Amino acid sequence: METYSIRLVPENTSQTFEKGTLLLDALMEMGIMLKTPCGGRGTCGKCSVKVHGSLSEPTDQEKKFLINRTEYRLACQASITGDVEVFIDRAYSIKSKQYPMVNSKGLFSIAVDIGTTSVKISIVDHSSNRSYKLDDFLNPQRKFGYDVITRIAAAADPKKHQIMIRQIRNILSLSISEACNEMSISHNQIEAISFSGNTTMLYLLFGIDVQPLGKYPYTAERLDFNNFSAADIDAKKFFNSKILALPAASSFLGSDFMGGLAICHERDLTKNVYFIDLGTNGEMFLINSNKKIFATSCAIGPALEGMNISCGMTADTGAITHAWIESGSLQYQMIGTGRPAGITGTAVIDIISILLKKNIIQVNGTFIKNHSHITLPSPLYFSYNSGIKQVTLWNNLALTQKDIRNVQLAKAASLAASRILLREAVCSEKEIKYVVISGAFGEHLEIDNFKRLEFIPNFPNAEYHYFGNTSLEAAQRVCLDKNFLKKVKQLRERINEVELSQKNEFNNEFINAINFN
Repeated sequence: METYSIRLVPENTSQTFEKGTLLLDALMEMGIMLKTPCGGRGTCGKCSVKVHGSLSEPTDQEKKFLINRTEYRLACQASITGDVEVFIDRAYSIKSKQYPMVNSKGLFSIAVDIGTTSVKISIVDHSSNRSYKLDDFLNPQRKFGYDVITRIAAAADPKKHQIMIRQIRNILSLSISEACNEMSISHNQIEAISFSGNTTMLYLLFGIDVQPLGKYPYTAERLDFNNFSAADIDAKKFFNSKILALPAASSFLGSDFMGGLAICHERDLTKNVYFIDLGTNGEMFLINSNKKIFATSCAIGPALEGMNISCGMTADTGAITHAWIESGSLQYQMIGTGRPAGITGTAVIDIISILLKKNIIQVNGTFIKNHSHITLPSPLYFSYNSGIKQVTLWNNLALTQKDIRNVQLAKAASLAASRILLREAVCSEKEIKYVVISGAFGEHLEIDNFKRLEFIPNFPNAEYHYFGNTSLEAAQRVCLDKNFLKKVKQLRERINEVELSQKNEFNNEFINAINFN
């Protein structure tokens, strides 16, 4: 295999890579973390870098963003075909991040939530028992697939398996080390590094074989992650730090799920509770009137995180987070200023709900065929992409028929799983008093539009609570409460897992839940 050199300017460091390596992946290997809120599809333009050298021909996506910028390329689109120089000031990039002000003389711990789509890191200050955000970025393993099943399949190739392990370890060590250096905290001051995440992500961190997780009977050979050292995860700079992790419940109910269950109990939500984490893996539990816990998970996919939406992106600068009708026009709320770069999952739900209400989208999810008598809200208009109808929104952003279908698949899986969970728990929708929505998605959610699309049952008597990232919060609690892990394991013993793969009625429920109402 031909190899070529990438040299970073001005720091004059270089490394060799195989021909065809994506520039984004190569830079990450060299410790350069570029923003890719669109998931590397080239739709946001955030990863543009100045380069000299031999790269693949510019894609159509690049041409849209790099007009009159011939020296620049999108790192997520360009592959190396020869030696390359990349102009990046690493020191400037690090200093541009906002780190919290803490007493640098104290003791700290690090909490990490490894999600299928994104990774979030916080620092726990033991002198004040407070935690602060350090970093968040897209999981670099997404190049091997947007969900756990595709990553497990990719890991069947030993080379790809090792790449995924190395990617997550390298990027975590780099991010934490950079933060410590900028905050004048020595590595010796980090007492512990605590992890949470779904079972597959933790297996890939700790170097455990993921293949049994993806094959019937989907056996998790290990649910507890004790006795790992910093050296075991290639974090040798933190040799004094304890490595901790929340336990998993099963192959598809990970430690992130267990963290949500534990946080609910800490907040005294222990009866008539429905909980859902609307990440790539839809994990949910229900606690009935007898305080029995029933839990399941379903493959929601990354639509709600923007990853398989054509113009989707995570909540970053340029992302539209909300949409609504005002004076006949479709208005939007966006992070930052300037031109919109993409649409988050919450905005997609808003837009679909509005178009349903105006009969522009039919209940089966298709655009209305004869739209000559329909007046679209300004500035929307119908257009075609490869012969397929779509609605163009703002700044050439569009909602496609495939986008709507991806949202339908997500909502059908979520609703069908919830209905089966209710039956298994012998619980009616009316009995639920508390609905807890976890994850960053819930923080921006317009609940009426969410209900309109029926991601979950009606729950007419419930209060709705948004707990944010309970996975990361639980990882922080591990650092602050020595008994927290024990409490989590005790809760695990009470779980009645509902395996949807064993439920013949799931397919019927799924089909019945596809249409909008």
